[in-house]
This record gives sequence, structure tokens and C-alpha cells, in this order.
Amino acid sequence: MLFGKLLQVDLSNKSFNEIRIDEDVIKKFLGAKGLGAYLLYTMLPPHTDPLSPANLLMFLNGPLTGTPFPTSGRTTVVTKSPLTELFLDCHAGGFFGPELKKAGLDGIILKGHSEKPVYIWINDGSIEFRDAEEVWGLTVSETIDEIRGETDNKAHIASIGPAGENLVKIASIAIDKDSDPWRAGIAARGGPGAVMGSKNLKAIAVKGSGKIDVYDEDKFKEISEEMAKRITDNTFVHTRRVLGTSYWIDPMNRLGILPTRNFQAGYIENGYGISGSNLRYYVKRDVSCFNCPIVCGKIVEIDEKAVKVEYEDIALLGSDNGIKDIVDVSKALILCNEFGLDAISTGGIVAFGMECKEKGILTDTPKFGDAERQRKLIKDIAYRNGIGDLFAEGTKRAAEKIGQGSEKFAIHVKGMELPGYEPRSSWGMAIAYATSDRGGCHQRAWTVRPEIDGILKRFSIQGIAQFVKDAQDERAAAFSIVLCDFAPLGVEDCLTGLKCSIGIDLTEEEYIEIGERIWNLTRLFNIREADVSRKDDTLPSRMFEESLPMPPNGEKSVSLLKDAFDTMLTEYYFIRGWNENGIPTQEKLDELGLNKI
Repeated sequence: MLFGKLLQVDLSNKSFNEIRIDEDVIKKFLGAKGLGAYLLYTMLPPHTDPLSPANLLMFLNGPLTGTPFPTSGRTTVVTKSPLTELFLDCHAGGFFGPELKKAGLDGIILKGHSEKPVYIWINDGSIEFRDAEEVWGLTVSETIDEIRGETDNKAHIASIGPAGENLVKIASIAIDKDSDPWRAGIAARGGPGAVMGSKNLKAIAVKGSGKIDVYDEDKFKEISEEMAKRITDNTFVHTRRVLGTSYWIDPMNRLGILPTRNFQAGYIENGYGISGSNLRYYVKRDVSCFNCPIVCGKIVEIDEKAVKVEYEDIALLGSDNGIKDIVDVSKALILCNEFGLDAISTGGIVAFGMECKEKGILTDTPKFGDAERQRKLIKDIAYRNGIGDLFAEGTKRAAEKIGQGSEKFAIHVKGMELPGYEPRSSWGMAIAYATSDRGGCHQRAWTVRPEIDGILKRFSIQGIAQFVKDAQDERAAAFSIVLCDFAPLGVEDCLTGLKCSIGIDLTEEEYIEIGERIWNLTRLFNIREADVSRKDDTLPSRMFEESLPMPPNGEKSVSLLKDAFDTMLTEYYFIRGWNENGIPTQEKLDELGLNKI
């Protein structure tokens, strides 16, 4: 088998060994997300504290990582989240995953806790634990510069900033840095950086020079060239090349889907300053991940600091905070990236603090639109200063401690702050958020475009449950091979790539069933670890109790009725083969071969 070689590391005693994943496991779960779900469920002791030495932190490639397949530069971080205490998988672009593959590894499993700060240096077949006390406390860019100076100036590095060191529960893991000539990545959601910090692990640096072997090299080259041409000929890819993900700001604002002022509205008045076209004005260069023809990364430079700006950054640090200037958004994002913070959750937490200020509950948080104090609060969260110490625990825990009715406008699902799509204006996203396996997340099923394009009827329950379920299964499989969200390719392309890369020959039905198996296994993990059930598959109170003002001037509004939501959720459970409380039935587990796990 050409895939399945992992490095297992115990930081407590600085030991490591290589393991091989059984071929049967790979055929049932593939790699990346699916393999991570299997390993986490079978290897992690139940109810492990996410910040304890026993928690596992995994960097896992998929069978396509580093191969000729277009968009094959992605890698996956899997752990138990300190923010939600649920299953967590984060998918990062860039070059780290392919470099790890060139070093002869398909992944790393980390456990334990180093007595002193360390980083790991992987140089082809050589693995070293190196002292990191001199870089502990440095920002992400400073850390990468120092470690490259000690290792190799072309090393690709996964690192944490001060937020991860301070065990901030929304801390991210950075993959390289935005000032690099290539595209950096980030594993951000759910606090993986805090898990890395809890282990006293500052970074993993990798340099590989080996050839990546595939099952059918000639065929793989042929199909990859054909797929790359299809991608570059795709007209929406042309839009992505020009504007990146920021393209979506303007249509989301016009359609009332853009979260504004802590999800009090779905549009921001006079928001031209944060539009994709205004971002383009400031873009200095375009960057791409390994082997990616899309080139969606847009780098701006503010005060001589480079930063890659995405839709979610603009939505959460911009409109959701009442900020209307892309320069101010970029300054806030630079802080998030350098301190090692998830920009989505950071924006959501700051927005919560701003509304607490607006309602007279808190006095030491900024007002909506106050960019300078927004940046101060971001720094306070990273370093746990003042009110930042409370907000470093996430919106859910902060609201529980603050009280005074703030729980009603704490915008999260299962503890994870919502991303940039208003669920009252996109009913598909309401079910997608509520049922996501890592908390409030848009990447498991993105229904926004089907709703606005008319594939799904907007403001209707018709077809939503089936669409979300199907999308979740397909994405779970795609995130296990690993493929970029933005690649306009179909299941048949994935199957061909899988056959050419590692020789596994699947039908479309078998491939989708793997995705369904993975989705059910993450559900079982969340039931085991956090007693997740129907009571948790819900939305913030605001979404059911308040109507949403719609553009152009808020005279009209829309509502998401709780009865309609409950009807969609019940249908979703039925289609999934789960009981009315959201628990997979024994018949479903038997069907998917999960009864033995």
C-alpha cells in the first residue's frame, strides 16, 4: 500500500516510532479526516481533557496529498477540541502536507507533554527534538524566521503564536506565513493551537526531498492535466482568480446573508469599503497552494506587513464588528494571524463583546465600528489580559459567566462561533450549522449558492434535509482524500485520482458510503465525549426569536420559525437513519460496519 505510514510521537519522553495503517482501515476511512476520526475514536481514552497530555494531535495527509492531482496541497489537523470538547478536523492549504509526504510520511500522531518548550525538525528520514525556549513567546512570523534560520530556509513549518502558548481556546496552527512567496495555510477552528501549546510544542518544521510514488504515474499525469485544464477553463474560477473568496461579500450583503453587528442584521449599510473589488485595489500579489491552478489567495500589505484576506475574515472582523474599511479588517487579521487566533471565532467573540457594550452589560469592550479598540481586544484575548481572559474561553463560556441575558445573543453552535452566513436568510445553513460535526461550521455543507441559484427554494424547508445530508457525506469523503473545496470537480474525478494514486478502485456508491461512515463515526465520538443529541443540534436563541432586517433599508424582514427548523431536523434524522433524538440506530451502524468499532 502506497499510503498509511505515520510517525507516532510521545513528547513526554521524546520518543517516536513509525506505524503502518492496515489496508482495511484505509479502504473504510481513506486518510485525513476519515483516518483521523478512526484513530481518535479508537486511540483516545473516553472523556479525555483536550488540554491534557493524553489528548492526541494529528497532522494527516490524504491519499492525494502531494500528487499531480489538482489542489492536492492540503493537509488535515485532527484532535479533540478544547473549545467544544467535540471531534475537530481542520483543513489547511499551502505546502506543509506535500513536504511531509516528500519526507516519507503520511502523517504525525502526537501525544504527551514536553517538560520544556520544543519544536520538531523532520529532515527527510531524520527526526529531532530541538529546544524552543528562545522562540517561545514569539509571534508566528518571528517563530518561522528563527526556526528556518536554525534548520533550512525552505522548510515548511506548522507553528503556534502566543495565543496557543496561553491556551486560548480559539488558538490556531499557522502553516508558514503570509509574507512567504507561496501561499500560507491555517488550521484555525476549534482551538488546535491550544492543544499544541498544552504539549509545549511550538512548531513542526519539515523538509523533504523524496519522490512521491503513485500507483499509475502515466495515467495520473494524463488525467491531472485534463482536470487542470477543466479547472482553468471554468468561468467561476476566473472570478476566484481575480477576487478570491472576497467575491461573495457583495452578493451576500445584497441578499441579506452577510452577518452584521453580531448577527443583528444580514447586511451592512454603505459597505463598499469591504467589498471584493475594494480588496482587489489593495492586493499586491496572488498566491496559490501546492499544485493548484485556481490561485485564489489575495495578499495585501498594510504597514509593510503581508496578509491574505478571505471572505470569512471580512465578514466576521468586518461587517459583524461594524467595521467598513478593508484596511482596518486587514490590520485586525494581521493580529489574529501573528498571535495565532482563529479569525472567525475572534470576530464572533469581539462582536459579542460589542453588543454587550451596546446593551450596557459590559463597559470595557469596544463599540461596533471601533477598529482601534477592536485591535486592542484581539491582543487582550491572545495574551489573556483583562476581559480578554474571559473571551479567550470562547463566546459560549463567556456568556455563561456574564449572564444578564447575554446568552440570547451569544452566536455559536455547540460552542463554536458561527461563520459568515446568516441562517435566517439561508435555511439550509441553519440545518448545516446545527448538525455539523465540529460545531457551527459552513464547510460540511454549504447551501448558500444552491439557495440563491434556485437549486433549493429559498426560505423553504423543501429538500433541505436531503441536500445537507448528501453534502455532508460527500464532503467527509473529499476531506479524506484531501481535496480543496474550490476545485470544480466531481466524484468521478476523485475516484479516478484515488485509483491512480494508491490503487484503490471504488464505485461512486462505495465512496459516498465511506463519507457516511465517517460522518456517523464522528457523531458517535461526539455522543461519547459530550452526550450530543437533539438538544445540542440547534441554533442561538436570536435566530428563532428575532426577525432579520433585510436590505436595502431594513423595512422588510425574514424569520426562521422554530417549527420549520424542527421539521427539517426531524427529516434529517430520518434520512440519516438516526432516531428522533439524533442517535444513530443499531441498524445504521451495522449497515456501515461501525458495530465492531
